[in-house]
Amino acid sequence: MTKDNGGQRFRLPAWFRLAAVAVVAVTVAVVVLIQVTKTSPVRASPAATPVSLTDRLPEAGKAGMPGPGGDPARKTLVLYDDGRKNDRTVATPEEIRTAEAYAMFTANLVSRGTAWEMRPAADYRARQLDAFQAVVYLGSVSDAELPQAFLNDVATTRVPVVWIGANVWRLRTGPGWRAEGYREGNPTTVTYKGTPLRRDPRSGTGVVAIDVRDPARVQILAEASAPGGTPSPWAVRSGQLTYLAEVPYAYADARDRYLAAADILLGVLSPQAPDRHRALIRLEDVGPRTKPEELRRVTDFLIEERIPFSLAVYPYYSDPQGRANDGNPTSARLVDSPELVAVLKDSVQAGATLVMHGYSHQSDSGPNPYDGVSASDFEFYKSSVDGDGVVHLDGPMPEDSARWFDERVATGLGEFRRVGLPEPTMFEFPHYGGSALDYQQVSGIFQARYDRGSYYAGFCPGGRCGSTATTTTDQVYGQFFPYPVRDVYGANVVPENIGNVAPVAFNQHASRTAVDMLADAQSALVVRDNVASLFYHPFLGESGLRDLVNSLRALGYRFAKPTEILDG
Repeated sequence: MTKDNGGQRFRLPAWFRLAAVAVVAVTVAVVVLIQVTKTSPVRASPAATPVSLTDRLPEAGKAGMPGPGGDPARKTLVLYDDGRKNDRTVATPEEIRTAEAYAMFTANLVSRGTAWEMRPAADYRARQLDAFQAVVYLGSVSDAELPQAFLNDVATTRVPVVWIGANVWRLRTGPGWRAEGYREGNPTTVTYKGTPLRRDPRSGTGVVAIDVRDPARVQILAEASAPGGTPSPWAVRSGQLTYLAEVPYAYADARDRYLAAADILLGVLSPQAPDRHRALIRLEDVGPRTKPEELRRVTDFLIEERIPFSLAVYPYYSDPQGRANDGNPTSARLVDSPELVAVLKDSVQAGATLVMHGYSHQSDSGPNPYDGVSASDFEFYKSSVDGDGVVHLDGPMPEDSARWFDERVATGLGEFRRVGLPEPTMFEFPHYGGSALDYQQVSGIFQARYDRGSYYAGFCPGGRCGSTATTTTDQVYGQFFPYPVRDVYGANVVPENIGNVAPVAFNQHASRTAVDMLADAQSALVVRDNVASLFYHPFLGESGLRDLVNSLRALGYRFAKPTEILDG
């Protein structure tokens, strides 16, 4: 699970492993079959002149603002355990990092409904919540320090309160229910809106036992159960207080009880959110060596069916060691592939959205971690593969800096202009990997990211997000979103959450079929106003995509553009 590298321990983000602690994970292979055409070497054309990126988006980097569909006139106070305990001891470093990750995850979700402010619960002062329209508390450290003023205000406030996880017994009694310590057994299912959702028994967080004493005053929102056991309340609401019996982030996948938590939060913070279900399709890993005829078959189908789609394009192909080209170092730019550019232009003319998928989707410094070939390797984060074939993230690239990132992006944008394509306004990190600094830079250049996020311990010290000085790379956390958000980097995020077709197992990733993806999409229907978002590699052909499209429609999804998702 971890890798020792120069004395530092690095942890894979959620989409590369089942997390041992506090991560929202999906067991989807982001790295899938890569098709590289072996032909004679292509001489690289001169690089396009980088453009200036000094004209930043005016709202760039403003963590705490609401995301698409959120109400800027409303603000939620997100409180979390920073490690201080009632007995004046301090939690372990691992518990502290986990608590901060939980807070970041929650703030990201909260942004769908409202603006937010994050603070350690131990710093709460009397009547502070009067300045907010809602409060969410994350109880992740048992016996954490909670000021009596906070407990008093929760008991008397007229604003909605969502309490998640531990320490609820400090409230003494709930209106019509009581917390009775942790329940026996380890639930494996949480049923919400009649839909059974997974709960991985390895999550190890413990589920609080809820004793409903006055059913007339308590609404049971969800129930947890173990095989052969009797269901018991997992989430309840009474008066202004909504309670979830655990922090639902550890070992979460795309059919997890995490979906219930995300919907409950949205329902409390944005009760007017529409009940609608939209779907997104992104054609993945399109680059200068993509076969135009393969891409054309897939785009023609989508255009004929009037299905909105996006194209994740990297504008520069590089194989510096000739690993995919018979030992001949090879490079190419979009300008070297006029037939491919014609397909892209026709797609854009028909309404498709271009997404910049990095500059070259690889690293010229060597295998990262596979072969250094575009569409195969990471570009913005250092990685390696161990003897068991497991991918590890080893930290930022040696050259990582704001200037390096900006120049790489600027050169890539120049390539789009060079061939007469519009500059993409959305960015997707190759393999969803980048440093916290890179993520911050994206939010100032592009309208949105289109991905799952990587989040780092130390980025939100004391609840104030934005510090790369205190960010550490020994803990990398991943989160997927069932709806658009504005995350702790201040970036609007168009979600991707049901993954892709992966015909064969690859490294630590299992194979994945359309049936798996559709099961994820069906579970996600429990979330009001959700987005079921997939990506698809054009070399897999049109027929598989046709089946996915028809099945998603049958589930009640309507296809949309990513720009529509950003409109709320």
